[in-house]
Amino acid sequence: MDREETPDRWRYTCPYGHTDWDRTNNHAWCPACRQLNESGIDVDPEHYEVLDKKREVMIPWEQLRLE
Repeated sequence: MDREETPDRWRYTCPYGHTDWDRTNNHAWCPACRQLNESGIDVDPEHYEVLDKKREVMIPWEQLRLE
């Protein structure tokens, strides 16, 4: 997937549907989830799976091929 391309950016989201996640060494980190967590909602901003909204499946981080 190419996160710079708009279709991929909207297709692959964090498990909560946010498109602004960033890759780290071994997981996705979502700033929107962090903001929810800081406001008292029980959401972890670190994700080890990414949602493919087109296929409606979760993709484990180790299976992602990021460009």
